[in-house]
Amino acid sequence: MSQENVEVVQAYLETPLTAGESDAKVPEDLAAWIAEFWESDGDYYPIRGFPEAQPCHGREEIVDFLTGYIAAWERYRYVVNDVRTIGDDRVFVRGHFWAEGRASGVAQDSDLYHCFWLRHGRFIRCEDHLTAQGVLHALGPTTETFEAARLRE
Repeated sequence: MSQENVEVVQAYLETPLTAGESDAKVPEDLAAWIAEFWESDGDYYPIRGFPEAQPCHGREEIVDFLTGYIAAWERYRYVVNDVRTIGDDRVFVRGHFWAEGRASGVAQDSDLYHCFWLRHGRFIRCEDHLTAQGVLHALGPTTETFEAARLRE
């Protein structure tokens, strides 16, 4: 199941929301896109320092957050650098994003780390972090986590 989970996460991250460099815009049917990947009671924890960031429970709150998040950026580009499994139900992602704030014009250029927990090929939880240490803490600092993620504390 772990390779299938990697494929699900890759498909999610290759959507119009994150793929390529373009003007940031909400996909036409964001709710349908979220429903394709997320369990109805999934939990999403975005990076706290991002615009309007707050924990989200359920698809509706995830859609609401992502709508506001996308609207905050004039330009947005995201590239996945590494995707790997941690155990049978978790997927680690390291990516990089470049963005420009719509109102502020402030440029962002940073690595992002994501932890996805899946059940039956659908997300039940996702946490976003700015540091490798944050993602390792979320995934659980086990030997398996460090070795699989090829990261050090």
